[in-house]
Amino acid sequence: MIMLYFILVIVVLAIVFSVISYSYAKKLITVGVQRGHNWYETTGHLLMDPSASEIVETKRQQLEESAELFWQTGVTETIKSYDGLKLVGKWFITDRRQKNWVICIHDYRSTGKRDMSFIGKKYAEQGFNVLIPDLRAHGESEGEIIGMGWLDRLDLIAWIKQLMKEYPEASIVLHGGSMGASTIMMASGEKLPSSVKGFILDSGYVSVYAEFRYMLSKLTSFPKWLIMRYANSYAQKYAGYSLKQASATRQLGSNHLPLLIIHGEHDYFVPVEAAYTVQNATAGEKELLLVPNAEHLAPVLNEPKTYWAVVFSFIDERILAGQ
Repeated sequence: MIMLYFILVIVVLAIVFSVISYSYAKKLITVGVQRGHNWYETTGHLLMDPSASEIVETKRQQLEESAELFWQTGVTETIKSYDGLKLVGKWFITDRRQKNWVICIHDYRSTGKRDMSFIGKKYAEQGFNVLIPDLRAHGESEGEIIGMGWLDRLDLIAWIKQLMKEYPEASIVLHGGSMGASTIMMASGEKLPSSVKGFILDSGYVSVYAEFRYMLSKLTSFPKWLIMRYANSYAQKYAGYSLKQASATRQLGSNHLPLLIIHGEHDYFVPVEAAYTVQNATAGEKELLLVPNAEHLAPVLNEPKTYWAVVFSFIDERILAGQ
């Protein structure tokens, strides 16, 4: 009889454990990928990245404001995604005879204007033509589910094909920040058009599974293995993709294009170890720039001269020189 009670208690505890785990899994996916969910803005950002400072945000705001006139020169373009969403971006034509292009991809729960207007402006000043899209479920683009780079990789390829349709001689560099960088890495494993010549990857994460597990660690001290198993399964139904499937490093194994990896040494949102993982994962040429004392996506803020010197040197030596 005692043994029977013991088994019953174990079964009840297992059921309770599973129910709690599934509840956390649903919350994790919902707050992670649902457009308009305000948990990240009100709580999640600082919870997951305590180092994020008001000083960093002020600098980013100042850079965005400094690029306002540049942003107003852009021409709005729309395309359809593979699943029928309207995607919105802006072209910035420095010179129609210029073959060199950069497509700039923004971060999670941000917009092309906020993250990439000042980046695009810098490229335009160097003579590049620029395309800055809003990712699905961000900015002016349609969609209710954030793709975390995995769904976006196909949208990025659609933008590349649209650019080639209008500018068939284009030679394209892809520049992304955080989720934007991971979007590029995930796209690198697909059959990219030959016009794509190389990548600039600023603070990218290695997999969606790893990022969600990190998010989970900030939400609860409850054991994570079962929650993540449920989360992976629930994501497939709710978001349309598996967290484990959405791997930047797995995709990079098929990449042979040159890439520049940039990461802040004080990045606690996507720890600097991710940069080394990316470096080891790619089959192509690679270069690594680590910026001391820089937080997440802050290398360009902390060391702008070094940042841009390395970026344009990499493009000149590893990309343009081969044309």
